[in-house]
Amino acid sequence: MKKKILSIALAGAMAASMVAVGNVAVSAEEKAVGGYGTLGEYTPSSPNTNTWHIMFAMPGAWQNETTKDPKCGGAAGIYWWTGADTPDDKAGGHGWPGYKSVKVTDQEGIDNLFAIDVPIYGNGDNGNAFTIIWDNYIDGGTETDTTKNPFYTAAKQTRDFQAAPVSRFDKSKTYDEVFRYAYKTIFESAEIEGAKDLDLNSETFWEDINKISAAHLHHDWDKLSADDKDLQANDVITEIEEEDGLDLTFFGAYAANFFNEDTVDETYPAEDPQYYSLSFTYDNMVFVLNFDPDKMVPSPTSGMIGYDGNFFFQYGNGLFGNWPTKELLAEQTGITFDEKGNPVIPDGGEYEMDKYGMVFRKVGDTKIMVAGNFAGKGYTEGEVEEPTVPTTEAASTVPAASTDAQSSTSAPASGSNTANNSNGAIATGQVSFVVIVLTVLIAGVGIVYFTRKKSRK
Repeated sequence: MKKKILSIALAGAMAASMVAVGNVAVSAEEKAVGGYGTLGEYTPSSPNTNTWHIMFAMPGAWQNETTKDPKCGGAAGIYWWTGADTPDDKAGGHGWPGYKSVKVTDQEGIDNLFAIDVPIYGNGDNGNAFTIIWDNYIDGGTETDTTKNPFYTAAKQTRDFQAAPVSRFDKSKTYDEVFRYAYKTIFESAEIEGAKDLDLNSETFWEDINKISAAHLHHDWDKLSADDKDLQANDVITEIEEEDGLDLTFFGAYAANFFNEDTVDETYPAEDPQYYSLSFTYDNMVFVLNFDPDKMVPSPTSGMIGYDGNFFFQYGNGLFGNWPTKELLAEQTGITFDEKGNPVIPDGGEYEMDKYGMVFRKVGDTKIMVAGNFAGKGYTEGEVEEPTVPTTEAASTVPAASTDAQSSTSAPASGSNTANNSNGAIATGQVSFVVIVLTVLIAGVGIVYFTRKKSRK
């Protein structure tokens, strides 16, 4: 009798698993039709909310007949799913594609620049929108049949971007030269011994400056831990700041963005607590897209493309670069702009320009975008080559937001395939969960059955 009961239980568990997976599969097949953004402009819910004024350069490839509809108005959108006033909180549920950015109208000849104040920094652990996604204020939905859902191909978005303050530990290395220059200049002004001999282009620059810092602080280099060695230079920066203050006027109007983070913040969303360095915020900076298809991330479930990009310092008239002033960009890199605003790169092969007019610095096998003109024809006109991937009916997992602290280049495009965003899979991770739970159930019944069977022999 027991054998019969166990057999029935085993069969019942298997049947239940088939029914459950079938039900979830049906749910996953319910594809959503997209639409226009509805949240409008962002207004902080509290007058005490700290915000950054950040901007986005909308490319011509993101504009189409759908975005030009008055319901969209050719606007740029922005989405974040953690921190204060998330679009989901505002919507009371599904808040994609987020808030509507406002077109900047006070820059002559610029028609593709949008701005918004976002609660990124200074609001405590739970109030900062560390991860953002820019989009063209269109919800693409998950229905890939454009006869049913014309929004699918009209919608565009970036991949996840960690928008918290950036330090010299930035993994994208976009601003590495800037931080080298800042540290060396500050050290020289403070007459730190050995500072004038530092080579800005040396592969061992950070080790060298940490060594002279350790000597200045009377620390035994050989007895320091690896982490402590990496932070010696900032101990000197902190000492200089406390004694004389930090003079960063060589960074022009963007000097106000820079600050010294003199505590190790272990709550910062990083792989390690090395957010202890001269740093800067993205306030009044512009996010420009990188059209390199190798840096774009297609969603494995919907095929929606997550564009890459980064924040840059603005010089006016659409000109931008990774240095705080146009003069420093020219002085330190040799990159200039002609009368029409086109970048001019120096000879030597260190820099190259793509077909969209963006300038890249070659570092080993990688290319880092460093300058360009987001108002130029290459950025505002024409199509952009995008990678393609076959779409599937369901995914095995639903990716979470990236925790890569200082880089957009390694953050997955989870905005395009999470339950927070209708541009990708619809919570298909439920399939995996149901399968796992029921597999354990089946296995448990099976173990009991075969254990009992063996004990009767």
